[in-house]
This record gives sequence, structure tokens and C-alpha cells, in this order.
Amino acid sequence: MLDVPTQPHPARSAGAARTRLGTALRRGKWPMLLLWIALAVLATPLAERLGEVERDDAAAYLPTGLDSSEVADLLEPDPDQPPGAETAIVVFARDGEPLDAADLAAVEATRAAAAGLDVPGLGEPGATETAEDGAAALFTLDVRPADEESADDAVTALVEGLRAVTASTLDDADRPGLTGRVAGEAGIDVDNDGGDVDAALMLTSMAIVAVLLLVIYRSPLLWLVPLITALLAVQVSRGAAYGLAEAGLPVTDISSAILIVLVFGAATDYAMLLLNRYREELSRHADRHEAMAESLRRTTPALVASAGTVTAGLLCLLVADLAGLRGLGPIAAAGVLVALLAMLTLLPAILVCGGRWLLWPRAPRPGAERGATEHRFWGGVARGVGRRPRLAAGSVMLLLAVGALGLTSLSTSADPLDKVPPGSESVEGQRLIAAHFPQGLAAPLRVVLPASADGAAAVAAAELAETVPGVALAEVGPEVRGHPTLVVPLAVDPYGDAARAAIDALDAALNEAQPGTLVGGTPAVQTDYEDTALRDTTRIVPLVLLAVTVILGLLLRSLVTPLVLLGTIVLSLLGSLGVSALVFEHGFGFGGVAGDMFVYIFVFLVALGTDYTIFLMERIREERRRTSTREAVRIGLTTTGGVIAAAGLVLAGTFSALAQLPDVTVAEVGIAVGIGVLLDTLLVRSLLVPGLVTLLGDRAWWPSRPGREKAEGASVAGREEPGTGGREEPGTDGREEPGTGGREEPGTGGREEPAVAE
Repeated sequence: MLDVPTQPHPARSAGAARTRLGTALRRGKWPMLLLWIALAVLATPLAERLGEVERDDAAAYLPTGLDSSEVADLLEPDPDQPPGAETAIVVFARDGEPLDAADLAAVEATRAAAAGLDVPGLGEPGATETAEDGAAALFTLDVRPADEESADDAVTALVEGLRAVTASTLDDADRPGLTGRVAGEAGIDVDNDGGDVDAALMLTSMAIVAVLLLVIYRSPLLWLVPLITALLAVQVSRGAAYGLAEAGLPVTDISSAILIVLVFGAATDYAMLLLNRYREELSRHADRHEAMAESLRRTTPALVASAGTVTAGLLCLLVADLAGLRGLGPIAAAGVLVALLAMLTLLPAILVCGGRWLLWPRAPRPGAERGATEHRFWGGVARGVGRRPRLAAGSVMLLLAVGALGLTSLSTSADPLDKVPPGSESVEGQRLIAAHFPQGLAAPLRVVLPASADGAAAVAAAELAETVPGVALAEVGPEVRGHPTLVVPLAVDPYGDAARAAIDALDAALNEAQPGTLVGGTPAVQTDYEDTALRDTTRIVPLVLLAVTVILGLLLRSLVTPLVLLGTIVLSLLGSLGVSALVFEHGFGFGGVAGDMFVYIFVFLVALGTDYTIFLMERIREERRRTSTREAVRIGLTTTGGVIAAAGLVLAGTFSALAQLPDVTVAEVGIAVGIGVLLDTLLVRSLLVPGLVTLLGDRAWWPSRPGREKAEGASVAGREEPGTGGREEPGTDGREEPGTGGREEPGTGGREEPAVAE
């Protein structure tokens, strides 16, 4: 190449021609800002009421038509009646020794104290039951709240009161080796309930994003802009979720929690991409409105494609049978669209209203462009990948394949205890019960007989049930809405394969004697839930992959590259799940994972990972119009590597906020998505994808035939204009003015203006 003297980019003067978009920004910035403030003000009261319409009853999770869901509906109280009772179990045990008289006296003292608790709706304690081995004893206590609004408070008061009197009795009795725990449905619910988790998630997400943006931008002011914009987007999206719930869409506590971190993360990602381009354009335009207009023209296609991919992936959840999953799709999709609109309208309005001083102390000035295409760190990474693409791609594939081996330790579980943090008192109590009593005592099956069955038929059904293998005993229970019922504890683990066989055998035997009998209860609910979740997974996974592949094909106008990218997405997903499984087991001590966790993790990792693919590949395709594929990969990775890595850190940070929740399933989703996003941004999008595209060369764009745009004065044979480095110059149809060569512009003082993530 010829050596051409470098010249600074000409700044656009204040008197330069104004574009329509720039004029619209100039005139509409304040009205747009006021509009978003008004939307947030109107949405905030609705967002605060979202918890009132969240549904955690069986209908919000189970598909209709199953015996377990029909029994759950029958057991649910009428809307005009008080809610059903919740049961706490207080269990005392000695390790390997029978309880003596003093121990049993301590149990009776606890039972008497429990009867005097000041809890609204408190029932009478059940009789003390002693295990066959004599080493444990328990009693039950019910609470029936007066109304649905006070139900959570009543259950919490019961469990906390029981735990207090149990601890006090053990201290007064001074019985070394005697253990007392409060478990049962009420104990599990309390240990699995973190209170107002939405407020905690909001604060945690804000703190994580604020810290990361401060580190990335190193500005006392700029970090506030995306943070405030994301916060307003979260409030508006939560208000929209309330409206969807009022319209009949099931909104669960999981959906509400995921909505917060998803909108926070996606909005911040989109803001960082737009800010990255805005910084470049400010060094070329004297008018900040025109700089923002050019930034929007350059980034809007990638942002829309990115949000469209995430939205398409989330809407695939509409085919799920699980109501909670089906409801999450539209709610999360609406949140992503709100985040996109906020970043394309509210963020530009704030930035142009504030002016260049928001970027102080590193506010770019016209004529002092630092050359984003020569970012020091990412330029080195890009050159390394270009020199050894096979090594870069092969190393990442090997690492992900090794990580995927962790999947061998991953197993699904229908046990509700696996959704409670390890070490919780209810977990310890349930294990004591399972060790000394019939395993299904704490979670019996509930059998609902036809309304035509009389008392004699109910007794006969109980006697028949006791003959079924795996059943410990069967008792006639209270009548429910005119239907006789049975309470049937199992003699086997109520959530294992043996329980599944026992439930099927019991259903067949009772329906032969009494057609129309329904077998439900917590073990049946959890078994049906796991089976349905796995069926939903097999239905949703190929649909999401197809949607992502089609969108990438349309965006890149290629058949080869989308298939290659699909392979990287699947490999990244397997590696992330494998590493996450090891972290769950050895880092947190979690048990088996819930069946629906795969769907959550898959959808978010694939959809959000495709975001970064679009950011990278759209820039590579743009540069390919002017230079070779190899050079386009170098420029694309150099210019987007920093912002993709920074955006990945922010998104991983926001999803990791879910790890603080007591619901283990939600925590696992947050941890796995955080790990997956980090692997995707730091390895897959930075090394694997650029390496594969470099190896493919022009074959990556088949069947299209990309050709270089001819720049004025370009040399023949399609060679690059000397010193351009593939960069763009505004106002020249996307071509860069020759002569810069990626070197520092005069007047920089030898300093390099940092990109978004240096």
C-alpha cells in the first residue's frame, strides 16, 4: 500500500445540511422526554399492584385436563370462601435412639404451647404420633386464614411461632441430642418465600448495573443515563404486565422476577450499543443532534433485529402446555419491546437534551477521532484470530465440549424440597419425617371419588387402596364440594419413579371400582408437572432454533452462516449447562433441577446470545461491502468486541441477581444464564464465531455474492484504499476517508479515547 499522509476527519459544522431525523430530534427531544416520564408515572401504581394479580395456584402452572389439576381445582377454595388450610408438621427425633419419657414430655409441652399461639385461624393441634422405631414423634397444626390477603401472613406467623416455641421447649427441657424441626407444607412455603422479592431484585439489579457502568464509562455522569432509562423501561413494562394479567394472562412470581432482570439487562445492552456509536459520531459531527441521527441510522437495524429475535424466541413459549411458561412468553416479549422503544426514543432524547457534557471527562470533539477500529485490546484479539482462526475456533470448541461433560451430573427432580435452599429447617424436618415415618406421610395423595359415592363406597375404596403396592395406608378424608375423598400416604419416595408407578396402579384400581375417580395431591401434581415440562421442552426447543435461524438468514442474506451460527449456539448452550450443573452441585449443593428449568435457560441463552451474534455479524457484513471477509472480521471484532463484552457483563450481572432468591429454580435460572452469557460473549462471539467466519471466507455469504463498494480513488483489483483500515466516514455512503490508517489524530496528546469497554 502507498503511504498517504493522515488528515483528521472533517467536522460537520453547525451550518452543515440538516437531516430530517436530526431535525426531528432537535424539535422533539423535550416532548419525548416528558412523554416517557408521564408513562412511567402512570405505570408505577400498576407496577406496584403486580403482586396482587400474580397467581401461584395450581391453575397457574398445571395444564388442564389432568387428574391432578382437576383435584387441585376442587381443593382450591371458592372465591367467596376463606382459603384452604395449610398444615405445619412439628417433628422431634433422636439419631439412632428411641425417645424416652422426658423426650415425649418435651413434645407434649411443645404441642400445648403451640395451641396457645396468637395466630388468626389457628386450628387444634393433631394428636402426637410416634414412629414405629420409637426414635421420632410428630404432631400437625393447621391454620385457616380469614381471607386470601391475610393467608401469607397467617402461615408465616404460624411457622415462626412454632419454631420459637420448639426452640424454647428444647432449651427448657435440656435434652441433649433431641432435635425439633418445623416442616410440612407451611414450613416449605415459608422457607421458599423471600417476601417482596421484586423490590429486592430491582435494587440489586440497579446496584449491579450502576457499578459496571461506572467501571466501563469512567464518567461521573454518563452511567446514570442508561440506568435511569432502564429503570423507566422496567416500570413501564411491569405496568404492561399488570394489564396483561388483568386481561387473563397467568403471571407467576417467576415471571415477575425474570421480567425485571430481563428488561434491565436488555435495555442496558441496547443503550451501550447506541452509546458506543454515538461516541464515534460525536467526533465527526459538531451538531449532537446530527450525531445522534447518524447513530440511530447505523444501530437501529441491529437493535430491531436483536429485539425481534428475543421476542420471537419468547413468543415460542405460547405453545407450552404449562400455563406459567405460556404466560411468560408475552409478558417478557412485551418487556423487551418496551426496552427497545425506550432505547430508540428515550435514551436519544436524554442524551441530546444533556449535550456533550454528559460524556465528561472523555467527551469526543469533532476533528479528534481516536479510531475505534484500532481499539488496543480488541484489535490485538482480532489480529490474533485472523492469523490463527483454526486455533481460535478449535480451542473454544474443545473447552465447550469439556464443559458439556458436566451434563452427566445433571438430573431432573419433582421433589419440592429441591426448590428450597439447602439447609433450610423445612428440608431438615422433611428428612427426619422420611427417615422415621412412611415416606409419603408429609405429602399424601388426595383421591376424589365421584359425587355419587356414599360413605360405604368411600370405606371400600380406602380398603382397596391399601392393597396397592407402594401405598402405606388410606383413610377417608373430609368431603370436598360434595365429593368423598381419601388421604393416601405412600410407602415409597413420593417423588421418585416408585411413586409414579404407585400412582398409576392406584388410579387404575380405583377407577375400575369407581369410574370417575381422580387421583391428585402434591406427588401427582409434581409428577405431572415434570412430565409436561419435558414435553414442552421437546416442542419449544426446535421451534426457537428454527425462528433464530430464519431471522439470522434474513438479516445476513445467507444460508451458510446461519447454520454455522446455529451450531455455535447449540454448543455454547451445552457447555453452559454442563458448567452450570457442576456449579449447582459442588458450589451451591443443589439437588436435582426442575423439569421446566431447561426451557427457561434455553430460551434466554439462545435468544440473548443471538443478540450478540447480530451485533457482531451485522458489523462484519457492513464492512464486507468494502473489503475482504478476513479484514471485515478484523474490523467487526475490533469495533464491537468491547461493547459486546461490556454488555455481556451487564446482562450476566443482572441475571445473577436472581441467585439471591430463596426459590432454587429461579436462582438456578439466573446462575445458568449468567454463566452462559459470559461464555458466549467472552469465548463464542469473540473467538469461535470470528474464527469460523474467517475460515469460511466468502463461502460464509453463499448464495449471495458480496462485492466491494468502489470508493473514489480506490486502486484497481479491489484493493483497499491506502490507510483506510476499513473505517467509515459519515456523508460518503458509508466509506471512510483515506489517510487515517487507524493512527491517532492530531491533537490527542498521544491518548487513546477508550471505547465502551477497553
